[in-house]
Amino acid sequence: MNFFNEDNFLNQFFLFLGKLIALNLLWVISCIPVITIAASTTALFYCTLKLHKDKDISAWKFFWKSFRSNFLQSTIIWILLLAAALLLWLERTAITTMPTGARQIFTYVLAAAGLFLLLITLYIFPTVASFENKTLKLVSHTLYFIFRQPGYAVAVVAITCLPMYFTLVDAELFPIYLFVWILCGFSLTAYADSWFFWRLFRPFFEEDNEKHISA
Repeated sequence: MNFFNEDNFLNQFFLFLGKLIALNLLWVISCIPVITIAASTTALFYCTLKLHKDKDISAWKFFWKSFRSNFLQSTIIWILLLAAALLLWLERTAITTMPTGARQIFTYVLAAAGLFLLLITLYIFPTVASFENKTLKLVSHTLYFIFRQPGYAVAVVAITCLPMYFTLVDAELFPIYLFVWILCGFSLTAYADSWFFWRLFRPFFEEDNEKHISA
């Protein structure tokens, strides 16, 4: 086996790992101002989707390209999502004063609404990264993609949420989990999610209507 051959499996693996580490560090650093979390997440998915499509990308170039072009729209969506989450939290606080029967019913309703909001949050930024349109239109695209393949939605929720859950509940291994998250955890999660997103988005990519991801 020629370890210096560019087509060697180990060489390709370490190049791929290097891109994930670079994307992860870019995402972590660019999220520090907090208000930039949405644009950073859109840029991360832009890059992981391109990795599925093109196999090889310039992490620095494409991350900041998407960050700049999608900053305003992603930030507006992020603020709207936070407002919706705050509203659900206030409703959750309010139902504690209701009679037992009504409280139980509204608890289920809020749980369903919370799950729905989670799905929108997980899907909207990859959609913004892939398609250029008005915000309301992108939200409608997001809803379509969620219900088009419910099994994909379950997989995306599991891939995104379960590792975070185990990180928070396992105090003994928390330092190891934290190291993995900082090194490549977020980009690896986005890349795994993008396997499903790319299969959802690919049929709708016509040659003359593709956005940046096909450039």
